Amino acid sequence: MRLFIEMALLLAAASAQAFDSAAWLGQRALLDREAERLRAEYPRFKARVTSPAENITIPVESHPDGAVKTSVFARRAHIFIQEGYVWAEGVTIRQLRRDGSEESRLEAENCLVDRSTKSGWTEGRAHAKYRDQAELEGENVYFSAAEEYVKIFTNTVLHADGRELKSVRADYDRRAGVAMFEGDVRLHGSERGRDYDLAAAQAFAFISKNDEFKRVVALGGVKVCSDGRDGACDRAVYTKRDSRIVMYGTDGAPAKLADGGERKGTVEGDMITFWIDSEEVEVVNSVVTMETDGLKVPVGPGGGK
Repeated sequence: MRLFIEMALLLAAASAQAFDSAAWLGQRALLDREAERLRAEYPRFKARVTSPAENITIPVESHPDGAVKTSVFARRAHIFIQEGYVWAEGVTIRQLRRDGSEESRLEAENCLVDRSTKSGWTEGRAHAKYRDQAELEGENVYFSAAEEYVKIFTNTVLHADGRELKSVRADYDRRAGVAMFEGDVRLHGSERGRDYDLAAAQAFAFISKNDEFKRVVALGGVKVCSDGRDGACDRAVYTKRDSRIVMYGTDGAPAKLADGGERKGTVEGDMITFWIDSEEVEVVNSVVTMETDGLKVPVGPGGGK
């Protein structure tokens, strides 16, 4: 329940366009069950493989005009015709546009594909690439070609738009342009030559159709580091368009930002906004502590810069 409430509030605030978080979470729950179903089926079908064919390509989905939309290539594969499954080893799953150009590619060590649902489960390491602009990899992966959805259960790494985002688990809904990361989340990026790092327990990334980051919402024990500034808060929102990070505190635990540069000091407040590519900082209900004498300067309800 806490996750739903936070996501409904934060993602609605962070997204410039309407985002139906309840519908998205409901769809995610359905795909969770589908992932567990295929994960359970994988060892059963693998045990039935006897004499797999070698170097074969299997069409899984077609465009309305009959052109191949999704295909599976495998170094070794066994087709279970009656059940509609394909077990494969050394796998490349391609999604193609109508003109035959490649939209995305998923490479995996081993997988089980359900041709009826156009989804599958991969064992071991898997790597997905989207139009040479975004790359997603991890271990133990569920994918749905029909939904353009990837769920990674271990060691997630996303590279997109010059940024790297790591976590334990992740859901990437490319059609909706939303990715959810869970467990030891770490974002690294750069704005006009200035690096920044963000760590949190959870994060939601909004990604454009061109595989570019738009914003990231971080939740739980958030840590921010940028050009000598170190911050800590309960929630934070990074927005690429404005090159800024907004940090939010909670009752009894304000957001904090420490400056390790020439102007050594710490600022606390209900909300702290700072721009990665500049020295500008805005604070709501701020208290400033200077390192030289420990003097605390309350700015008041109007905030300060």
